[in-house]
Amino acid sequence: MNRKTFASILILLIAVLGIHCKKSESKHAIDATIVFVEGTVTVNNVQANKGASLHYGDVIKTGEDGICRVQIGSKNILQIGKSSELLFNISDVEHTLQLNKGWLGGVTKKIFTKQGKYLVKTPTVVASIRGTSFCVVAQSNDTSYFCVCNGTINLKGNNSEQEEDVTAAHHKGLWFEKDKTGNVVVKEAGLLFHDDKGLEQLAQSINETIDWTKPDTM
Repeated sequence: MNRKTFASILILLIAVLGIHCKKSESKHAIDATIVFVEGTVTVNNVQANKGASLHYGDVIKTGEDGICRVQIGSKNILQIGKSSELLFNISDVEHTLQLNKGWLGGVTKKIFTKQGKYLVKTPTVVASIRGTSFCVVAQSNDTSYFCVCNGTINLKGNNSEQEEDVTAAHHKGLWFEKDKTGNVVVKEAGLLFHDDKGLEQLAQSINETIDWTKPDTM
């Protein structure tokens, strides 16, 4: 083997190792743990168990009787409701929860991503969240419900450039629906699919309370 060939192989090996390291870094796990399981709940099509860690790219599915709670760090809790599917794309460099269908609620009190926020996406809405309480329901590929329960969340239709900071002390519910042309239309919705008690129980599970008299300002 001549020097030129050896040098070429060495450069190729360095490049491959560099790509591998970059991919590994981009999927480094964060501290996300399943803390409650009821009924049929799977992670990557395997029955989920309390105490299991979640990793980038995991798919959580619940059956008609299934409920799952995921704690991220010490001060963030998510609940996945019945008949739901959630793609967990959270790592040290990525920050998205993709709710393909079903129900997701959360109380987040401490930043856990490098971006200082995380995204909740459904087929019709994108929510940018720092720390607050929320509920989102992906009813279909055309209709989603999103409630800013307590705090401020940036919301926009998933095919729109228009976005809006929505603030509420005690629930602000909105429909995000595709019209006949495929554009997402936003409509007032009120309080649906959840209540104060459910959010308060989530908060209590991480030793927090929700002050319904004023928006969370984290």
